[in-house]
Amino acid sequence: MGNICVKCGASLAEGQAFCVSCGTRREPAATGSGHCVSCGGPLGPGSSFCTKCGARTVRAADPAQPAPPAPVQPASAAPAVQASAAPVPAARQPHSLLFKLFIMVAILFVVGGLALAGGVVYLGFRAKQKVEAVQQAYKHDDLTGMINALKGQDDKPQPLPNWKAASADLVSSSGGKVPLRESLKLIHAGSDVLRGDYESIYTVDRVTNQLVHIHASQEFPNGDTLAKMLSQGIKNEDSHRIECGRTILVADIESSAETDGYFCREKREEKHPGTTAMSLSKKTLEQLKSTGQTEFTLHEDPLKTVLKSFKNAMNSGSGASQDAASADLLKKIMNFAPAGYNDDTQSVETPAIKGTLSRVGTTDMAFPVLINDQPAQVPVMHLVLKSPESDKEGHLYVLDDADNPLIMAVASATEGHEQIIKIYWPVPKNDLEEELEKTGRAKVYDIYFDFRSDSMRPESRKIVGQIAMIMRDHPDWKLSIEGHTDNIGGDAYNLDLSKRRAANVKESLVKSFSIEPDRLTTAGFGASSPVDTNDTIEGRARNRRVELSRQ
Repeated sequence: MGNICVKCGASLAEGQAFCVSCGTRREPAATGSGHCVSCGGPLGPGSSFCTKCGARTVRAADPAQPAPPAPVQPASAAPAVQASAAPVPAARQPHSLLFKLFIMVAILFVVGGLALAGGVVYLGFRAKQKVEAVQQAYKHDDLTGMINALKGQDDKPQPLPNWKAASADLVSSSGGKVPLRESLKLIHAGSDVLRGDYESIYTVDRVTNQLVHIHASQEFPNGDTLAKMLSQGIKNEDSHRIECGRTILVADIESSAETDGYFCREKREEKHPGTTAMSLSKKTLEQLKSTGQTEFTLHEDPLKTVLKSFKNAMNSGSGASQDAASADLLKKIMNFAPAGYNDDTQSVETPAIKGTLSRVGTTDMAFPVLINDQPAQVPVMHLVLKSPESDKEGHLYVLDDADNPLIMAVASATEGHEQIIKIYWPVPKNDLEEELEKTGRAKVYDIYFDFRSDSMRPESRKIVGQIAMIMRDHPDWKLSIEGHTDNIGGDAYNLDLSKRRAANVKESLVKSFSIEPDRLTTAGFGASSPVDTNDTIEGRARNRRVELSRQ
């Protein structure tokens, strides 16, 4: 019997039936033949290599000296086998599929790591730029620059409004005048680059020989500079509204050359003798028309005053000076708290900035605006305010009306511009009813919604009531209420918003004014049917509308 295990090559004692190493049964030895010690296959007489696996043969010539199994040779080193032998399988390649995948993953990991490192370096670079920009703006008390830097916005110059020159007929026409009277309503629009336009409503609700009172419903995007600092229990995630009132003395409307940097504070009734609000004085306008310039005083932006007080508190020493600086900062912050937190209705004590107000050119500009829902133009004077205390300049566009020189728009190179987009005052006839009778359609701009919302603001109730009255006067009429938006916010969002706004108008007519629901249908068209350009504030204001259609 063979003295070597045919499977593992271990030596076998005489008479041993099984290999103690691998458990293989002992095979009888055959003269000139045997089994491969590597794979156990039979070996032919005199063969030097196993025809099954290609391993070099090891025979049991000496039971005391068993030969270990020979290692498998690479294919390139193996000699040719006999032609009659079975084909030898190719030796395994050193770079298997698994190995290749591992290499690919490793390469991707390294490349990705380098890209990530590059991204981190870039982000770090951008963060450093942002911090440096904020620090630079902070150093110069530039509140707008700080806000732009924090938002990642470049402080690039903003283009001024590109309005056309007014014709001589427009300047001399009585159609360019706006009466200062009760129920005069001015709709003022600002713009958030990413989220869209927001509207504030100013209503003149009292006019006497001594004073004019204006109620303000001012709206700002939530998170804006003023709103974020002064917000108290904001529920609407997109907007913040300030409801307040301001009394302006007739004497100041006649001759004051000074204006505040704010209108009124949350839930406050304010009165600041010696200043104007929302307009220049008649005397100031007269001087500009006769000489082209006049001395003017503008109070500093209140938030800039708070910023300076904060820097004072941070840089103050210890003891009494630090306490005084901290008390001053707290006082300035509390000056903006809603009524109930601080009931002081006197001046916010912002520093007065004296400067020169100059007229640009000698020709008025044609200012586009909706007057009682009809597109119109009014003549405005383009003015520039410069102060030796600042390297920046402000631009004002003032109604060329000696009886009511309203500030129609303000602009700056860093903050863009804001403007009045709609003006309303009571008219004898109902144009809405007349349009529906003649053409079967009418555009309605006097319905107001919260910023990026379908919730109607209280100021909308009057026009909705007029629509209800028309429906009662014409019991055979059925109306379709159609919602339209500007193009800011995306098509899907605007389409849904326009549908919800139209549905809300119907709901108000049904629930608040008892109009039968089967007389009203609704539809929304989003930004798909503009009536003006979406590239300007006034154009977007005309595109945001409700249309009524007789069925």
